[in-house]
Amino acid sequence: MAAAAQPAIDLTRVLDERAITPLQGLVAILSGCILLVDGYDIQVIALAVPAVGREWMLAPVHFTYALSAAVLGMSIAGAFIAPLGDRFGRRTMLVGAMTLIGLATLLTATASSPLEFVLWRLLTGVGLGISIPNCNAWTAEYVPLRARATVLVALNAAIGIGAFSAGMIAPLIFAHWGWRGAFWFGGAIPLLIGFLIFALAPESLKFLLVRRPHDPRIPLILARIAPDVDGAGPFASPSATALAPSRSAWSVAQLLDSTYARRTLVLWALVAANLFVLYVLISWLPTLLNSAGWPLPAAQRGAALLQAGGVVGGLVLSLFVSRGKTRPALLAAFMTAAICFALFRGASPLFALGAVALIGCGTSGTQLSLNALSTAYYPPAIKATGMSWAGVVGNVAAFLAPIAGGWAIDRGYSAMNILAMLSVPALACALGALLMRREWQWN
Repeated sequence: MAAAAQPAIDLTRVLDERAITPLQGLVAILSGCILLVDGYDIQVIALAVPAVGREWMLAPVHFTYALSAAVLGMSIAGAFIAPLGDRFGRRTMLVGAMTLIGLATLLTATASSPLEFVLWRLLTGVGLGISIPNCNAWTAEYVPLRARATVLVALNAAIGIGAFSAGMIAPLIFAHWGWRGAFWFGGAIPLLIGFLIFALAPESLKFLLVRRPHDPRIPLILARIAPDVDGAGPFASPSATALAPSRSAWSVAQLLDSTYARRTLVLWALVAANLFVLYVLISWLPTLLNSAGWPLPAAQRGAALLQAGGVVGGLVLSLFVSRGKTRPALLAAFMTAAICFALFRGASPLFALGAVALIGCGTSGTQLSLNALSTAYYPPAIKATGMSWAGVVGNVAAFLAPIAGGWAIDRGYSAMNILAMLSVPALACALGALLMRREWQWN
């Protein structure tokens, strides 16, 4: 009598039901390092502008397009290059992204004109746009289901922590090695991380099962996670659709039909207005504070405090959002930011520092909640579509924000007046929060 066929091994259950192994921990740690570096590289150009402008005897407005270039690169990569991770693998794309970010940032340190800044920052943005989604996918495909949400929230908060660290260490680097030193540092670390991923970390096991089910790496990776499971298989393959976007992801019409149009338009307006404010601050806050009389190291640390407020505020707001208290939480955060913008002009130094942190909560922190809502507002069939188009709308606003800030500076508006004007879109965000409905959440 022929032996019964061995049942297929469900590796998704193996990954989800066991304790986190050192290999899975390694993937999460390397992913956290990637996003920390991404946050540093997003912020460092704004920290350098005042010093570079003085060295080259150029007004800060000459760096407007350099500040927008990274956002443009992120948008291009997110739309056209990052999805190649579904074809070539998460690890492959991350090694390439870290190499590109490292080399482009090192080349930024050699720049001798604003035009060179634009070119190298555009390439840096391409690397960032590749790394962020593939980093999230790589980690999500290794971390057990019970810990996945917590790990992914922590990962995305790492971007803000990286930007915060840039503001804290930049004054030390500037003091010893000048503004170019900040880019030498920001370029060397991604290259090191890329090497560590190449040398130590595996490709996504779920990706290999779907795309390359006979890949000899599968049993080797499995042996590091579950040595008691037969690496020869057979394996039950995850659904191929889990790793490939559906055709509906390219159509916006579903988001604007009679069922979802209102929530879509409210969400888009909030994301656009909030990211506009946030990227004006990310791009120009060190320059604005410096022009208002703050010493450059204090202005750089003020930018770091903005990011710290965003990380803390985002984690606190997430507690309310997860309990269905989105509208009051966002309303309070946006109103607080608007009030701080309006009162910044006459603020004492101590109040000004506190105001920067609260503004971070009401801009960077609320954006983490809006990112969560972009997944919660739509059913699974159009969830990816909703996330993608919220990102597209937000990136347009983020690209325009540095240009608008540069225009205001060029027109001669004072730093305090520019900050006061930002209270208007912050109030618009508060109005948008009032238009939200609780029943829209958690589809």
